[in-house]
Amino acid sequence: MPLNSRLLKIAGMIREGDRVADIGTDHAYLPVFLIKEGKCSEVFACDVSDGPLKRAAENIEKSGVSGITLRKGDGLAAVEPYEVDTAVIAGMGGDLIARILEAAEWSKNERYDFIVQPMTSVEDLRDYICKAGFEVVAEEAVESQGRIYTVMKIKYSGSVRECDPVFRYFGRLLENPTDPEFIYIRRMFRILRLLCKKLKQVVGKSEQVEGIEIALSHVEGLIEQWHLTDYFYSN
Repeated sequence: MPLNSRLLKIAGMIREGDRVADIGTDHAYLPVFLIKEGKCSEVFACDVSDGPLKRAAENIEKSGVSGITLRKGDGLAAVEPYEVDTAVIAGMGGDLIARILEAAEWSKNERYDFIVQPMTSVEDLRDYICKAGFEVVAEEAVESQGRIYTVMKIKYSGSVRECDPVFRYFGRLLENPTDPEFIYIRRMFRILRLLCKKLKQVVGKSEQVEGIEIALSHVEGLIEQWHLTDYFYSN
């Protein structure tokens, strides 16, 4: 089965030759693709439940590839640190991704890459990235099956800091946006404008409102530079 655009984007961020752990593998579509394409020679397809691992085993057998090891385990506990170079933690909530990273002490080592793709709670994940000392090495948006997602490659740097409001809501997507990034930025910009208005009506001025206003003001300046006023403000 061909990969959807979300998984293809994730695959594109993995270094050739890396040993990869796919955490929450489900059908093992990504591990099969990485082996078939010759990008990786060793991949661990990991999940916490028997059902997904059974589906993964069936798909691996059907594909006829070798080099994929099934592992049952909770998050990164499914693999040993020395076994992998990159771990993919995708297709789940950003808060869960943060908990998985925090639970594995070995994740705080600059030798590892983590490809993370949150389905929800993106702001919580970016907040964790800052406060836990990780850096976003690369971030790109991707449109898949009618939804828009962000995919991040992160690495531990030890630089612990507060999460800047602009980064919290938009990450690195503002730096060199292409069409998918503009879709993501526009969607988030509109959500924040509406949220800010509602929060002001309920709580008035607050730290959260101030943060949103800082992010909105920054993006408003970029909208003018991009000459995309109609795109961002029209219905």
